[in-house]
Amino acid sequence: MLSRQASFRLRKHREVKFTTLIPTTRNDGSAVRPSVLARLIHSLWRPFGGMTNEGLVTGYWIDDGTEFQDVCVKVSIECDRGRLHEAIKAVRQIGRKLGQRAMYFEVSGYDGVQILRIQ
Repeated sequence: MLSRQASFRLRKHREVKFTTLIPTTRNDGSAVRPSVLARLIHSLWRPFGGMTNEGLVTGYWIDDGTEFQDVCVKVSIECDRGRLHEAIKAVRQIGRKLGQRAMYFEVSGYDGVQILRIQ
């Protein structure tokens, strides 16, 4: 039987932190209603049991020659490594609901940054 401390170390070894950026505007420039944004964020973190809202961040990117500037809510969530596919699916779903071309997805200490294509 594992000691409580050994069990904690094993659990922490499997857990990773993923971070995503949830846009506050759609690609056409229209604002996402705060109530919609709150529901989307809630639907993302709730299955994992918690999150850190790191506040608003501004990002810039170019896709097919078009430059975009996004103000996003930066969200970090800890989950078991085996649930990363669930996290990616949830982030893509948010991207679809917001009409995004892509979504930022980073896994700390595991496989780094990914740009998840939505369209």
